[in-house]
Amino acid sequence: MTKEETWATLVTLGVVEGKTTQAVWNLHEAKLSEVDLSEADLSGADLRGADLSGAHLRGADLSGANLSRANLRVAYLRRADLSEANLHEADLTFAYLAGASLGGADLHGADLSGADLSDANLSEANLSVAYLRRANLHGADLSEADLHGADLTDADLTAAVLIKTDLTKAKLSGACIDDANMSEWIIKNVTCSHILEAKSGKRIRIGFEYQEFEKKYTRIRETAEVMTYQSGGKSMTDVQRLIEKYEQRMKELEAQIGGLRHKHEVLMEAARLLEEEAQASDSRK
Repeated sequence: MTKEETWATLVTLGVVEGKTTQAVWNLHEAKLSEVDLSEADLSGADLRGADLSGAHLRGADLSGANLSRANLRVAYLRRADLSEANLHEADLTFAYLAGASLGGADLHGADLSGADLSDANLSEANLSVAYLRRANLHGADLSEADLHGADLTDADLTAAVLIKTDLTKAKLSGACIDDANMSEWIIKNVTCSHILEAKSGKRIRIGFEYQEFEKKYTRIRETAEVMTYQSGGKSMTDVQRLIEKYEQRMKELEAQIGGLRHKHEVLMEAARLLEEEAQASDSRK
């Protein structure tokens, strides 16, 4: 849909009047709930505080648009272009953003709880203190994104690209990070009581003590950095599992050593008793 066609659609919806002469469309606080604007060209538009809840925006061009504090609850934005858009504190709860382009977008403080962001491009996006609880980020590109203080509780980050992603002070409890590329990610002071890992078709809960997650995955990252991987590969998870197998083997060996040490102590005690008995027998003679 061209700019002219998009404007004509907005006229039909009663949102605007006449012909547009504005360089930047003023749609501030526009009422666009549940409207169909699929493939519309709304690039650069001022949509601050607009109500787009439930709107159909599949493939729409919203690049560079100002959607600060806009209501996009349950909006359908599959493969929409939101690159460099201002979505500061926007409400995107349960929005469908699969395959959407959000590269460089400002999503500071945005609510994306339960949103579907699978395969979305969020590279270099500002997601600091954003709410992503139970969000689907399967296969999403979050490389170099700022997730400082973000809430990713129970989020699905399976196969996500987390290269150089800043997760400082983020909440990761209950997240699934299977097959994620975590090269050079920053996980300082994260909160993570447990993660979920898929094994044999089932989700397994892996718990962590205070700061244990940070220590473990920092070690995994440092181990991986001395190795060469294919871009976007799954080698980080492979290294993680190798380390887990190594740690499990070390525990088994420690248990075996403990058993041998116990047997040694029993034998030494038996030898001591035999020696005492022999000495007592000699003294009686």
